This record gives sequence, structure tokens and C-alpha cells, in this order.
Amino acid sequence: MRNIYIISGAMLLALGACSAQNTETNTDKSFADTILTGGTIYTMDTSQTVASAMAVKDGKIVALGTVDEMQAYSGDATQTIDLNGATVFPGFTDAHVHVAGGGEGLRGLTLHDAQTPDVMLAKIKAYADAHPDMPVITGFGWELNVFEAGNPHKSLLDEIIPDRPVILTAADGHNSWVNSKAFEMAGVTADTPDPVAGHIEKDADGQPSGTLRESAMKLMAGILPEVTKADMVANLRAGAEFQLSNGIVGSIDAAISANMEEQAYLDAATDPKYPQRFRVSLLASDHSVSSIVTEENVDAVVETLSERRQKFREANKGRVDAESVKIFVDGVPENFTAAMHDPYVGVPQGPDHRGVMNLTENALIKYVTALDNKGFNILTHSMGDRAIDATLTAFEQMMEANPARDRRNHISHLEFLTPTSFKRFDVPGMAANIQSLWHFNDPYISELTEPFVKPEIHRWIYPAKSFKDAGAKLVWGSDWPVSTSNPFMSIEVAVLRQDPNNAEDTPWIPEEKLTVDDMMVALTRNGAWIMGQDDIRGTLEAGKLADFIILSADPYKVKPYDISEITVKATYLEGEQVYSN
Repeated sequence: MRNIYIISGAMLLALGACSAQNTETNTDKSFADTILTGGTIYTMDTSQTVASAMAVKDGKIVALGTVDEMQAYSGDATQTIDLNGATVFPGFTDAHVHVAGGGEGLRGLTLHDAQTPDVMLAKIKAYADAHPDMPVITGFGWELNVFEAGNPHKSLLDEIIPDRPVILTAADGHNSWVNSKAFEMAGVTADTPDPVAGHIEKDADGQPSGTLRESAMKLMAGILPEVTKADMVANLRAGAEFQLSNGIVGSIDAAISANMEEQAYLDAATDPKYPQRFRVSLLASDHSVSSIVTEENVDAVVETLSERRQKFREANKGRVDAESVKIFVDGVPENFTAAMHDPYVGVPQGPDHRGVMNLTENALIKYVTALDNKGFNILTHSMGDRAIDATLTAFEQMMEANPARDRRNHISHLEFLTPTSFKRFDVPGMAANIQSLWHFNDPYISELTEPFVKPEIHRWIYPAKSFKDAGAKLVWGSDWPVSTSNPFMSIEVAVLRQDPNNAEDTPWIPEEKLTVDDMMVALTRNGAWIMGQDDIRGTLEAGKLADFIILSADPYKVKPYDISEITVKATYLEGEQVYSN
């Protein structure tokens, strides 16, 4: 049970960092710009302190306590916000997201809500009809489970759009669905070989069928419409504002190539009032695979990444940095590219297929060690148990080779774990980055994953509580636009392990349920930590930035299956309201 109490002036002094000033001895008469009263304010500090009022001045918290205590900070110009019983938390952090990609979906064709082929095709056709001058139809978000074996055919698109290329990226970001015109214009034929770390799905006659896996998606690069800097700037802004609507004030963008997306982030870095705090994770390659990195070229790759980081250091006015690098260690299980210890079962690649490592284990060790030596923090995509263990080994060898320092590394997705691996996360500078919205038995699990791996592995698909029990630090990432960045749906699924849209759903692997508090810590205190900002935000304490959110309900008090109904009423960055519902 949470230890909930109202802060007094004496308690604030005892807590040290929780109060820069005694609420009873505001002798310098430094009045607050804003005082929040009449609600429940969860500070999310390590003492689990709760207050009923908070004073803010010059973008920082000056004191917390009771309503009466905060009167010492109230002057003629002080604005008082009556919370009317609402709940306040520190602003959330999304530790794995693709903000510009999400913004692009908000501004273009998105297919997340199309759950049958007919609905999806109708939506695609309507979009194409509404944009007759668009030379290439692009879109995002189709779900693999809508189609048999996650393999939609080009003929479905040919029937509705025969004369323009159509290139649609799947919700997971690791597959594309294209039509015949796209294959024709890109020069992809029956004779086109699979690229490294990629696969072209083909019909029985050898012709491309319509689905491209992993790096094969790059075969369409030559016919994709040019993305201008203005487009990307608008996408990033739209995505940042959407994050604010979900209470998210800090985002780790999980994969940024040296393209217009990076230029948009550099622009954002120059704006001290940009409506989001960003940590950019630089990607060495121009797509979501790391096969560009070899043992031989590691030093050159890291030097180039360091040069890109330096541009951000020179541009940054306080809200954007590029102190992180992303490594795609493997692929995804839906197309059998997640790297596994045991072979997949009944897959087209044959009985010995164990998925794909995007770089060799020796190259991974050398790459991680070189990045750490340059002071980078590291975020990896690691889904299969072989990829996760290889990643952990690389981190362990790096820590043996390099001097100790303040690291903020994390491994994302973590779909298949070996039971002996959890304790390996309990080391300084490491976090398990979970996408808890995926932790229920949806068709991705029941139709595209479990049938193709050995039954004894099923128990260890998407664990969560086992990380906590092993002492690991948990952080949360949405992976938006792969899935929604609404954190309340993710909290509900983490707590119940069932479909948030079906209250009758049977909890899936209930042993792995987390608590509401586990998730709130991941979203606040731990989230700020993984961004390297725990000294300035993530908890509501005197002296820290006034990054906070006001919620429609208290996630600690509502019924678990009502958590997903919570909304954000307002979001504040440095005491300034940047979103209002």
C-alpha cells in the first residue's frame, strides 16, 4: 500500500531535496507565479509523498504542502489553479517512440483502425480518390494479423489503384505492402535477390507477391516521394503536440537516420520552448537494420555518429539532445526474423531457422564498447531470446572493458526471455524498456507468434513482473505509431494482462502482472532517469522543473478496468500550460 501523507514544512526540510524553502519561513517574500490547490498531488519521489498544494515560480517548483502552507507564497499577481479534486502527477516519459512518424500518420493515411481487409481497402481507396494528384500513395499502420500469415497480396491493391504505386508500411514498421505498379517502377522482379537482412515474399511462380520484410522495404526507396524538411518539421510538431495530449513531456525517439528527420530535430533543438523534451537515438544505417555495422567499420561508424551528436550539442537550447544510439539487434517474430535460441516451428524458412541477427555478436560487442567509450547511451531493439542474451553479453563485456560512468542504457521490446536472463538486468545504468500495451493475448500472439515457437517458450513471452522481481529498473515506451502512445491503456494492460477493449478477456500469463505503482514509477521517475533528466524532473520536488499533468481521475483509486478511460486535462512544461483538454 502506498504511504500517503500531507507534507508539512518540517517534513519538507527532512526530505532535503523535496523542499528548497520551508513553507512557514518564506522570509524573502518570493511569491509564486502559480499555486495549485484542492487536489491530490503525487510527487512520485522515493518516499511516495503526496501533497494537496504546490507553488511554482519561474518554471520551477518552489514548495509543496497543504493549502494553508502554500498561502505564504501567494501574492497579488499569483494565479491560483483550483484542481477541484483532480489528480496531479509529474509529466510522463515515453522511452521508445517515433514522434515524427506518428505525426506523419496524424497528417496522412493511417490504417490502425481497419480490422478487416475490406475496411482497409475502402479506406485506402478513399484516400487515393481524395488525392488524385498524389503520384505515390503511402500510408502506415496495417496490422499483420488482418491477413493470412501476415502476407497481404499485391492484387488487392491492384484492384483499387492500378495506375499509381502504393507503398504501405505495417504497424510494426518491419513490413511493407505494395502493389504491382510499385514493383514495376522499383524494378523488383522474380530475379531480384533478397537483400541482406531482408526478404521479398514471392508467389509459387517466383513473382513478388506484395509483402516486403525488413531491409527489403528499402527496395522502394527510389520511388518514394521526396520528404521535404518542411514536411518533417510539420510531422514532428504534430507528433510532439499529440504526446502532450497523453501527458507525455519527454520522448526518446528510437531511431533517427541522417536525413530530413534529423534536420527537423536539429531545428527543434534551437527552440528553448519546443513543446516536448527529446532524446534522439541516432541510427547508424538508413533503415531499421544494423547490418551496416561490422567488426571492421565500427570505429568509422562511431566517429560519424559522434559528429552528428556534436551538431545537436551545438544547437541545443535545452530540450533536445542526441546522447543515444539505437541498435536493431534482430527483427520481429511475426516474420520470423526475431533471433531465437531454438528453431521456429513450421515456418517456410525450414526446420533450422532461428531468425536473423542484424549484426554478428562480435560486431555487437565491439560496437557497444566503442559507443560507450564515446559517452553514448544505448537503446536496442532486441525481441528474440538469442538477441536479448547477445545484447546483455555485449553490455557486460563493455562494462568490463570501459571505466565506470553514469550510464543510461535500455533494451526494448523483450518479447522472449530465458528465465536465467532477468537477473542480468539488475546492474547499474540498465533498464528494461517494456511496451506493456502488447502484453495480452491478441492475434499477434495467438495467431502469429505462439504457433511458431516451442510450447515451453510460451510462458516467457512478454514478461514484466519477472524483471521487477529480479531488481531491474523498468521504463515504459509506447513505440507509437506502432501502437498508441496513450499511457493509460498501457497501464491497464500491465495490471490486468487482458484486452483493454474486452473486460471478459482471460488474463494472459497473470504471473507477470504489474501494479499501478510499478507503471507510474516507470512513466515518471524512471522515465526521467533514462533520459538523463532525473536531476531536473520526473518527480515533483522543490527546485525541479514544473513539468506536471492534471488527470481526469486517479489511477491508484479507479477500478483497474477503468484506467484506460482516464484522460489528461492539462499538461505543463516549466509551469507553462502547453496542452488543455
